[in-house]
Amino acid sequence: MENYKERRAAVLGSTGSVGTQAIDALTRLGTKIDLLTAGKNIDLVARQAIECDARAVAVPDCGDGEKLRALLPDTIKVYAGESAVCDSIRECGCDLIVHSISGMAGIPAALAAADTGARIAMANKEALISLGHLIYDRLRKSGGELIPVDSEHSAIFQCLSASGCADPKAPADSSKVRRILLTASGGPFFGKKREELEGVTPEMALAHPTWKMGAKITIDCATLMNKGFELIEACRLFNVEPDRVEVLVHRQSIIHSMVEYTDGAVIAELSYPDMRDCVRYALAYPDRAPFGGEPLDFVKLGSLTFHAPDTEAFPLLTAATDAWYMGGCAPAALIAADEEAVQAFIDKKLSFNGISDVVRDTLTKISSIAADSPEAVFEAEREARAIAQAIINK
Repeated sequence: MENYKERRAAVLGSTGSVGTQAIDALTRLGTKIDLLTAGKNIDLVARQAIECDARAVAVPDCGDGEKLRALLPDTIKVYAGESAVCDSIRECGCDLIVHSISGMAGIPAALAAADTGARIAMANKEALISLGHLIYDRLRKSGGELIPVDSEHSAIFQCLSASGCADPKAPADSSKVRRILLTASGGPFFGKKREELEGVTPEMALAHPTWKMGAKITIDCATLMNKGFELIEACRLFNVEPDRVEVLVHRQSIIHSMVEYTDGAVIAELSYPDMRDCVRYALAYPDRAPFGGEPLDFVKLGSLTFHAPDTEAFPLLTAATDAWYMGGCAPAALIAADEEAVQAFIDKKLSFNGISDVVRDTLTKISSIAADSPEAVFEAEREARAIAQAIINK
């Protein structure tokens, strides 16, 4: 059954890299897009809304809302203001919500989406890392579903689905799983030692070898912080501890991740790197939507290689494991400290190696706060930002 043609979709963060690819994937499959949300790129979201014949657009700034109203026909409702995105999610009645708002700014939207009973195609890792357990609590109450759109976690979900272990309504059943093999491209500085990284500039760090993404996530890939985030995300989604997640550097970015089962069998998901594949899968699950792209040419690929990550040169992978075992709001503090450090690096106030120094130092100074509410997570975020800024500015 082609259920994806009957869905009505919302794309949160529609003007970003994942959001624009999501719109393309949904449009190609004939899925109606009713709601778009965006930050500051008003001209682009206005064009998207007209092209998609959307019913509504939401932006968090009232002034930008006025600009949108001047650009859009009266048939498209404009939500504007601090609660606009969450209000639009609750009122739109969409049964598929692609969440591609980046950073911790996407947490309120994730909670609102979980309350609706819709299927969430989740590309925002920060919400899952910070309070994934609270999101699943809301999904259980609303009857909603969550399918990851990160390429690695989409791959793991697909591998688990092959054995009936994946559950879009709750963390996966990992009782049959020995290891999750989480692949990483290695970023632009694969093979470099820590002392060789001291002179890295933002321009150098933004030159990712295989994926085209936003600046923040691209730099996180260069430091391996993004892989650390994905390790925590895997623990949340698939009900495992970090000692059952092995990170492998796979330069070709063809195997997006693997699952090793307790009987020794390993199931992998392979494809060319394209986020639209992940959106298409989340949309159609448990069906398979048609694919019109280029099939894998294994002869042309020739070989697929794997390496262990260098945690001395890239210590943030270890910092992520530390944050997981610290528990409570430590993973949220990790994200906040990294956001501050990366922005300081982009602004040329901090060296490349300084990113990991700031993040690790912040973790040693944060308070122990239980992640039992969104408010607690936001308080830990504020504390971590203040500590990180003080370290950067000293």
